[in-house]
Amino acid sequence: MSYGLQVLNDTGAISLDSEYARLCVFHKGSYTTSASVVFSSVVTTQEPPLVFVRPQNNGSLIQLGVLLEGAAGAWTGCSITSGQAHSGSIFIGAFSSVPSASYGLRMWDATGKQIFDSGTQAAVFTRAVQNWTYTHTTYSAQGLPTNWYSVPLSYELGDYLMVNNARMPMMGGNNESRGTGLRYDFTASLLRFSVTTVSNPIYFLLPAVFGTISVSRFLG
Repeated sequence: MSYGLQVLNDTGAISLDSEYARLCVFHKGSYTTSASVVFSSVVTTQEPPLVFVRPQNNGSLIQLGVLLEGAAGAWTGCSITSGQAHSGSIFIGAFSSVPSASYGLRMWDATGKQIFDSGTQAAVFTRAVQNWTYTHTTYSAQGLPTNWYSVPLSYELGDYLMVNNARMPMMGGNNESRGTGLRYDFTASLLRFSVTTVSNPIYFLLPAVFGTISVSRFLG
């Protein structure tokens, strides 16, 4: 940036920049698989908001997915889908901001879009896990292969998993769409991902992205 405001933390990393929006929290609370989550603030971004969840440990298996409600420019809520009834904690993040503080600091970018309000909590990415281990392949009655992968769950870290890609079809290097599935396996302390398609390559590099709500509203 050639001019504006830039705030660095004590490690020298940029915490706040007047050119780019940071990840802000539009909703936080709890969820159950039997009810929709209505966002505290409508998310006005064109791109879908990021949904982070932390299911309660049920000592067993929990499959996860998400369905967003609303449309581009007006995202209003979501539903956490699962084959197992359960509850957990959730927060919704977006690279945007809304007026909330009665005093403090508010910033806009060069186009006039508000990108920061000191009354809005920020979220931070904590880790991205990509070192999946291929474990095995299962086959449907029709012979369709499903490849299974796992990484250590590390539930004790206390962060939340972004689930936007949990049920989203993905493309393989062979240009075939692959059906996906995400599971918390509390028994084995593993996070499991599955992909299904007609011709299923073994390689798998989709990152599992985790985040948390920042303790500090301003610096994160």
